[in-house]
Amino acid sequence: MYCKRILILQQSNARFAERNKELCGLVKLINNSKTVTEVTVFVTNADVQMLGEWWIVLSFGRTPVAHKLDTLNNCAFTVDQMPLDNVSCLLVKREDRCYEAARAFVGENFCDVLWRKMDELARVAPVDSNDSTAYEQFVAATENFYDPLDVSKLKTQADERYKSVAEYSAAFERYYASGGDENYYDSVKDEIAKVFVKFPPYYPLIRKYKESFFVRIDFPSSEKYFVLGVLQREGRVRYICYGLPAEKEDVTDKDFVYVDNAPVAFWMLFQDATTGQISVLDGLV
Repeated sequence: MYCKRILILQQSNARFAERNKELCGLVKLINNSKTVTEVTVFVTNADVQMLGEWWIVLSFGRTPVAHKLDTLNNCAFTVDQMPLDNVSCLLVKREDRCYEAARAFVGENFCDVLWRKMDELARVAPVDSNDSTAYEQFVAATENFYDPLDVSKLKTQADERYKSVAEYSAAFERYYASGGDENYYDSVKDEIAKVFVKFPPYYPLIRKYKESFFVRIDFPSSEKYFVLGVLQREGRVRYICYGLPAEKEDVTDKDFVYVDNAPVAFWMLFQDATTGQISVLDGLV
């Protein structure tokens, strides 16, 4: 029997939208045969310059389906025919991990269940709805997904990330303890490179400044984070940058510069790569 549903995607994370715009879209579902459900996904105002993969993650009742989107302009695919009374979906951006960008539902809301499972869902093929135990098999598969992994090794790798930050901090202190006579960046570039390799790029600031590179460093014990980056001029690193999200309208330290940017503004320190001294670069912000 013919059945059609339209779900309107509403932005849940402004980070994945174009600057000063709101991400939105729709998911069209059609049952027009006895065997398949036709799915079409359209998304507008998404920041497509950010690296990563776009996925749509759906649940038909309690049956999950995930599909990688090769386009945001009317991506069409089919799944085994599903009931359309209770449908939930998340638009997901997969980078270092999965992030929810938008959501929608009709009938019973399973969006939060999808959110908890989206990292696993964005790695598996759609399930076979003709199997009456498809959901149970999916749960079993996701529970077994991590069986071959060494959890202690994963913890060690996580610790290594923050070890690189500690090593850079130690190099920073050594430079000033030695009197600061040599080129600052030359003395710490190996440690900075390790940090850049270990942490994910922060594209909002990379796009703001030409010839720049930034990473986001999350504090392991809280939801807070900071950014570390470099600015180049004529192919040479000229400034090292340290930024904190601008949660306050003002700061008392005169060395900080307010950097207006979307989706998050920062209070930023600019350090001269040659001398190691703090510079106030009003012309760059």
